[in-house]
Amino acid sequence: MKCAICRHGITTEGYTTVVLERGQTTVVFKKVPAQICDNCGEEYVSEAVNKVLLRQAQEQWERGIIIEMLNFAA
Repeated sequence: MKCAICRHGITTEGYTTVVLERGQTTVVFKKVPAQICDNCGEEYVSEAVNKVLLRQAQEQWERGIIIEMLNFAA
């Protein structure tokens, strides 16, 4: 797809790191599948992946975790 930010690049499949924070909880997800612009580097995470990330982050928040680093797993 064409990049919505720079409007010049084309996105390709790759992986990124996502950091989510809520209150005192920080969750870092490594190896998250994303579309990445070959021009500006903007990263796009799909709706399905986003839902998984938010659900897993919510679980960590409910457990009272302060910081957690996870490899993404769908």
